[in-house]
Formats: sequence, structure tokens, C-alpha cells
Amino acid sequence: MYNYDSLWRTMKERGVTTYSLVNHYNISSHTMSNIRHNENITVETLHRLCQILHCQASDIVEITFDEEEEVLYKDIKR
Repeated sequence: MYNYDSLWRTMKERGVTTYSLVNHYNISSHTMSNIRHNENITVETLHRLCQILHCQASDIVEITFDEEEEVLYKDIKR
């Protein structure tokens, strides 16, 4: 599961608005909708956001695992 709370904090710290991402940096409104709904975006878009905001991917998205994924990860780790 994707969580973009850190993106909103980073944008606020950098003074970058959703409007500017869409209208000045050509981030699509569909991508912004995906972000608002904690859905996936491409790695290319993640890279572009990092360039725009001068930050790391961890300043934009956090990946969390549900219970089923945690069990799978533990099985793989063994």
C-alpha cells in the first residue's frame, strides 16, 4: 500500500502546490488523483517529483504492507 502523506509535507515545506505540479511541471491530473487516493505512480513520475522537489523518494512515498503481505515477506525472508 502506498502512502503519500510525506509528499504533502514536502510540498508544503518547499512551497510547491498541486496547481504548480499540474500546470507548471506537467504532472498529469490523473497522476495527482492516484496520489490523492494512495494508488501507484510510475517510477518515472516519482523521479520527476524528486527532481522538482529536490528530495529523495522517501520524502514522497512510504510503502506499507498489509497482514497478508507481511506473512509473505516473513516466508520469503526465511
